[in-house]
Amino acid sequence: MPHNPLDHPLFWTVSLRVGLLLLAGLVVVLLIERRNLGRLGESALFLRVRSWATIAPVFVLTLFAGGFFVFGLAAFIALQASAEYVRLTGVQRRYAQLFVFWALVGLLVAALYRRYFLFLPLGFFMLLTLIPVLTGQVKGAHRQVTGTLFGYIYIGLPMAYFVFIKAAEDWGLEFLLIVGVAIALSDVGAFTLGSLLKGPKLAPKVSPGKTWWGTAGNLIGAGGGVALLWPAVPDEWTLPAVAAMTVAVAVGAVWGDLTESFVKRDFAVKDTGTLLPGFGGILDRVDSLLLALPLSYYVLLGVNNLTGG
Repeated sequence: MPHNPLDHPLFWTVSLRVGLLLLAGLVVVLLIERRNLGRLGESALFLRVRSWATIAPVFVLTLFAGGFFVFGLAAFIALQASAEYVRLTGVQRRYAQLFVFWALVGLLVAALYRRYFLFLPLGFFMLLTLIPVLTGQVKGAHRQVTGTLFGYIYIGLPMAYFVFIKAAEDWGLEFLLIVGVAIALSDVGAFTLGSLLKGPKLAPKVSPGKTWWGTAGNLIGAGGGVALLWPAVPDEWTLPAVAAMTVAVAVGAVWGDLTESFVKRDFAVKDTGTLLPGFGGILDRVDSLLLALPLSYYVLLGVNNLTGG
């Protein structure tokens, strides 16, 4: 059931810190663009901050409200990102329809029938294989099945984890808040440090703009995000587990970004959409989240169990 966000003891602490972070970002952009204030609306940095000014409050309010608000946010992201992926890769209509259907099924399972959560990938594969079997249309079927399955595991399943963690863990709210902010600052850190220091390329054939210094920025940004929301860290999380989770956020953010990059490069596309000014499509914005979220969750669980949490 939804809750009144104002009733949660962490709401104002988190909101104030996120608000100050957004304000600091705006100040930095104004300083950088001080000689071009008349064309501020054309600045990619300003457009990013403006998009964040919408995304961050919605994210925070949704998590504190809980219930169907969390389900609705996850469904919107999953469906929009899936639609962008389908257009990008040329998934056929019947496969795309099944993709969308199973993405919603996964969210429902994550929220209400968590004991069946592990069946989601296999169940989707089995349904996909029925399309060529029942229709007899086998030409290109292998590519359609594998491409659609890739899309679900890359987009639909991680968004199901978003709902699953919130519903299954007593500290699900705190985890999603901390990891969400850490991923956002990880991306900012990578962009900032990579732009300032340049240096050797991380994966030049996949994403020519990414450098090893940018990867270091990912880690610094992730650490900054965790530190910023330290009051939200649950008592049962051990320090080694938090440290390991921070590293997992940074690694997952880079990994998710590179995954989207090789898909876009394969299809010669710069952005997956135009919904978010300064970023592109929803998939361009959540690419880091899609791998960082489940990876950091399992790393946190594993290290916390090993260190006595």
